[in-house]
Amino acid sequence: MTDHETTVPGSDSDSGATPRDLSPISPLEEVADVPEGSVVIGIDGSVASDAALAWGAREAASRGLPVHLLCARESYALPTASVEGTIPWEVVLDDGGDAMLTRARGHALEVAPDVEITCSRPWGGAAQVLVAASERASFVVVGTRGRGRKTAAILGTVSLQTASHARCPVVVIRGDRSEDARTHGSARVVVGVDGSRDSERALRFAFDCASPAGRVTALKSWWLEVVDGVVVTTPESPAWERVVAGHEAKVRAAIGDLPAQHPEVSVEVRVERAPASELLIEASKSADLLVVGSRGRGGFAGLMLGSVSQHMLTGAECPVAVVSRLRH
Repeated sequence: MTDHETTVPGSDSDSGATPRDLSPISPLEEVADVPEGSVVIGIDGSVASDAALAWGAREAASRGLPVHLLCARESYALPTASVEGTIPWEVVLDDGGDAMLTRARGHALEVAPDVEITCSRPWGGAAQVLVAASERASFVVVGTRGRGRKTAAILGTVSLQTASHARCPVVVIRGDRSEDARTHGSARVVVGVDGSRDSERALRFAFDCASPAGRVTALKSWWLEVVDGVVVTTPESPAWERVVAGHEAKVRAAIGDLPAQHPEVSVEVRVERAPASELLIEASKSADLLVVGSRGRGGFAGLMLGSVSQHMLTGAECPVAVVSRLRH
């Protein structure tokens, strides 16, 4: 779709198509038209979806990336009149998704008029097709409602599943906090660092989001450390300073040459004695984006999302990016 087109590709109302052949098609085949390297934004017509759209479009414009709006089309079937003892089924296509995409595309052009925008309506569950699209996307943006542990079940339907299984970073935007870092010209990005491969990838994503002229705060928490056989508990003691200096050195090693690649981004390294979740939640109160790895150091390979990243998705006060493992 070019910027001059007004219809949504793949729309049955546009083409006059009859209900499609319901033979099985793989999720990857359904998202084959997702442009490689695009910012994929999940659309469902909700307030949270609108917030995700605004954030994703601005971030894509900042990076010079195309946007792909994706609205999942699940198959709905209703029984029609019985004929000779059988019950034929009619596939219901008019679920309002085409209208959602048309409206979303207009909103995206208002937010980022110079961004190339394409749209699709793949068949499948929302999380299923977003995860499939993550094989081609630079990152995926989805919305979610509310926050706190009591909303975990709501979050889990799409946002948590997408963040858990995607093969690229996933940014989750809350519908009740749509203020965007790009509206005030800088990005205050906080990233959790724990020495894992996931956190190293999270650092790279954080610097990309902070560019240009933003700030990255790399946070490292610690809790129990032993120096010379003694548990370190006294702030500003020589042993305490040794522990902090050691963690700071590890964080700066993980940061590597990222400051040279993003010379206009300021960098702050903070090492604090506190549980990781508490430290990150507190930091999220003054951040535009919180970035975490999907599992973290010591996470079991079979777990798709670690406890800290899950806690951030349900409790952080700002948008949260979960940076997953690499694609195959």
